[in-house]
Amino acid sequence: MRKRRNPSALAYLTIGLMCLLIAVAGVASTTRVDDLTPICLTGVPGLMLTIRAPMYGVAFGDTGLKYSGLLNSRSYTWSGIQEVRPAVVSGTLFSSTVPELLLASGKTDRLPMLAGYGSGNTPNQRIEQLVAELEEARSSALSSPQ
Repeated sequence: MRKRRNPSALAYLTIGLMCLLIAVAGVASTTRVDDLTPICLTGVPGLMLTIRAPMYGVAFGDTGLKYSGLLNSRSYTWSGIQEVRPAVVSGTLFSSTVPELLLASGKTDRLPMLAGYGSGNTPNQRIEQLVAELEEARSSALSSPQ
């Protein structure tokens, strides 16, 4: 199994640790119940980011791929994926390129935690390379005898 992560996973981990540190410092110095609201507002997201950030990414091998996002994970076998392609999502200031799975059922599934950002219509090279790796793994897994 090969694993690919978004470079921003380290930033998510750092933000999560900072939020946890703020929450722990708040708990240590509070004496009133009213002070628990900001502690919950920083502690809960900080805990979630700290736990989930090391798991962000996509793992793929001979059997299929497993995508791990912020709140959920999805697994697909290669036979259930018809094509892997880049999809451009345009925004007001920036555009993002995300890997998109075209499933055998006809539905699509975008993998937003692996997005690459840029300005204009130039494709993100990191995402282009990731899509090529995923498509190559899919092709070789489907062509090899089981």
